[in-house]
Amino acid sequence: MNSDTYHAFMMDHAGGALSSDMALAAELHILLSEQGLSVSDVWDAARCVLCGSDTESGDADRIFIPDALELAHSEFSTVPWKRGLTGVHYAKRGRGKGKLMRLDPGQSAPAHSHSALEATVVLKGQFEDGHGIYSRGDLVLGRPGIRHRPAAHGEEMCICFVAQEPLPFWRFS
Repeated sequence: MNSDTYHAFMMDHAGGALSSDMALAAELHILLSEQGLSVSDVWDAARCVLCGSDTESGDADRIFIPDALELAHSEFSTVPWKRGLTGVHYAKRGRGKGKLMRLDPGQSAPAHSHSALEATVVLKGQFEDGHGIYSRGDLVLGRPGIRHRPAAHGEEMCICFVAQEPLPFWRFS
């Protein structure tokens, strides 16, 4: 993953500039990974210094923590999965267009790219995309135009939370 993209994403999260589903992806990453927690602490501290606020006031902006806790501790067997055209199973989650993605062992989605930033957080199992192998809590940021091929890695089912940055309104005019 591109380090600049990752730090810009985490900085935007600390500043409250992410859409609801992207903020939920960031909270999942922070909740489930040491790296996420460490980087979040750094950007929260930077925000406090630059904005002249204390650390406590930043926590009030983290309204997606309950949603992240619920997803992190979900019993995925009760999720109402819907099979997509490619065979990959999805279920709506989040406040926007966020979704859970389920890849059974050995299953992959077709290679593709996106027109907007995509954030994927592994909730169960392992995930690979042609650029790396990721485990529970890892955040994968797919930049626009970069091709990837999501696949379950290993013998365990892989479940991820997937969010996409909303397209700007001017793209529709």
